[in-house]
Amino acid sequence: MSRIRLSRRDFLKALGAAGALSLGVGSIGATQVLGKGSTRGAWDEMPRLIPTVCGMCDARCGVLAYVVGDRLYKLEGNFRHSQSQGKICARGSAGVKLLYDPDRLKYPLKRVGEGLFDRISWDQAFREIGDKLAAIKDQNGPQALAWAFHPDLSELWDRRFMAAFGSPNIFTQATLGRASAQAASRLTLGWEPVSDLKNARYILLFGRNYAESMYYVAATNALMQAKEKGSRIVVVDPRLSRMASQAHEWIPIRPGTDGAMLLAMMNVLVAEGLYDAPFIEANTVGFQELRDFLADKTPAWASSICDVPAETIRRTAQEMAAARPSALVDMGLRGAWGATHANSFQTARAALALNALLGNYGAKGGLLPPPPNPLGRLQLPATPPLQATRADGAGGEQYPLASTADGIYQMLPEIILTSEPYPIRALIANHTNPARSLPNTSKAMRALSGLDLLVAIDTHLTDTGELAHYILPESTYLERLDPPSASKYLLQEVALRQPVVKALYDTKPAYEIIAGLAGALGMGDQFAFTIEDVIRESLRPLGMDLASISRDGLWREAKDPSYGQPAFPTPSGRIELYSRRLEESGYDALPVFSLPIALPREQDAFRLVQGRDSAHTGTATQNNAYLHALSPENKLWIGATRAARLGIKTGDWLTVSSAAGEVRIQAHVTHGIHAEAVFMVHGFGHNVRAQRLAYHKGVNDNTLISDAREPVAGGAATGETIVRVRRVR
Repeated sequence: MSRIRLSRRDFLKALGAAGALSLGVGSIGATQVLGKGSTRGAWDEMPRLIPTVCGMCDARCGVLAYVVGDRLYKLEGNFRHSQSQGKICARGSAGVKLLYDPDRLKYPLKRVGEGLFDRISWDQAFREIGDKLAAIKDQNGPQALAWAFHPDLSELWDRRFMAAFGSPNIFTQATLGRASAQAASRLTLGWEPVSDLKNARYILLFGRNYAESMYYVAATNALMQAKEKGSRIVVVDPRLSRMASQAHEWIPIRPGTDGAMLLAMMNVLVAEGLYDAPFIEANTVGFQELRDFLADKTPAWASSICDVPAETIRRTAQEMAAARPSALVDMGLRGAWGATHANSFQTARAALALNALLGNYGAKGGLLPPPPNPLGRLQLPATPPLQATRADGAGGEQYPLASTADGIYQMLPEIILTSEPYPIRALIANHTNPARSLPNTSKAMRALSGLDLLVAIDTHLTDTGELAHYILPESTYLERLDPPSASKYLLQEVALRQPVVKALYDTKPAYEIIAGLAGALGMGDQFAFTIEDVIRESLRPLGMDLASISRDGLWREAKDPSYGQPAFPTPSGRIELYSRRLEESGYDALPVFSLPIALPREQDAFRLVQGRDSAHTGTATQNNAYLHALSPENKLWIGATRAARLGIKTGDWLTVSSAAGEVRIQAHVTHGIHAEAVFMVHGFGHNVRAQRLAYHKGVNDNTLISDAREPVAGGAATGETIVRVRRVR
């Protein structure tokens, strides 16, 4: 049989440079790769199309795998899945290259020297790690083990292992992303809203970059469909992102001041009587307190803070009022209120309050509650109650409103280095790379290097893996069966991630690795269930089983989104514009604006803004050959006027330094960024020779970023970093 070899040139040609990269909505049609023009031989048999769920980012879009024999040739969007709608982004298409990456981990490894590893068996790995964990538990207590993981469909196993071991110190990447917005939404609404983009008449995006960020194709499609129908799209962002380039208006705001603009917009709505008074009366508490608070938060007040003309602020508020209730401020993933500034939590609260004034909750074209999760749950025996409190203070006196399920990840290095409030002596990092993903890289590296035991579970050797005592190779998402995935979009939908090829190497799914470690510790009775058991109970409410869902790959409730008055599961049963719980916990009960902690003052000082591009997911994809070809390294965006004063031109090498560290990077001079900001894409600067494409390409932004925290939810205030920029002469 003739085999197809898809080169990077073929990939780029098939992808279509404009569509896939500008908005992530490009799709490789079957004929483009499998048919005439792209193949190098004839097919002896038709490919099998296997439905599964993408694992190249957190969106979990439905995809179809084209398989001939035992080889995967192509991935495309599943037209039946509401999140992909037959389309796929560049990262999703490049999943083929993840599977066949020659730099993948292929078997368990044990560290025998600096940068030196020996191959070992799974039995030896489990036995030795189990012995070391047991010794650490005996000497320091179970809380001496920390567990960091990138949430995936099998997180049941991560959480159960730590509960059975007896440690509360489990960490996800929430505080590196949207912890502040999540906490604000829970306290204000009782749920996290979903934007009905397709039906909105006015869409205001604060730093939200649908064109390049990790999100499902359906949202981007909906945004463009709304635009085609006449919806107005306005982007408020210090940088002219690809999303801003697709908008009707770009408002370049001073970084960290979004909350001031939101308060001023609310001032206009209230002062001019443009808000939805019946909705506010029926659905909120604290409006009078909010009204009084907003009295002096005028557009003129905000203009001097956020460097946006007062008339622009007033006009934007008036335009939104004219389009209500089908006008919305999108809540975003990170942006201004995910976990970027010390004021991110209250900025998110201000956005939620502005949406309330527009009366858009439950309205067509407004903000909707997420669809109910239709999946069942396997009933498991209870684990022993935890005796220790979290080392990071989440849920305690210091951070009473921070998530105990996610923790405050960026605090982990400080806890390890100081042994306060108690020692952390071991860390298991499951598909996460704290040596590159945590702020203040030098501190993170020192902390990881000093552990008695560091175990990395991943598909590739990462910077964290190079420091690890043991490396356990995970099967890729294309080689494993996972629990069903419930849709994150507007409809009730469940998709199955199933293997499209057999495992190529001596790797295991993460849940099998975790169960193996549990068995070595004598905790096997807590994992006396299989992946098939979990899937069976998950699908039971749907009247389906593994065999029936594997054929089509998904189940879907064929209904439109549910519009109408939503319930608000808050203490008052209403939208809490004024939060008693915040007040009782010692925080401002209203969305009070505060200036960023640090301000750029010297001639060569700037606020560092970080973000994503359309080709990469965090620090995980830079070694993917297809994606590396699209985006091989990052550069520093700097405003043209300030650059000229500093004698900087595009292509010049720069030294960028902060209190945390220093990097050397090339300049990209542009008019598309606020004068006080510089920008770089996150995820580059890998220092692992085994990642041959990513090694020393671009720089690691976290080298410069401090481990500052937003005070309510504990989010990593990555935007509170001031850098000095100098041309290398």
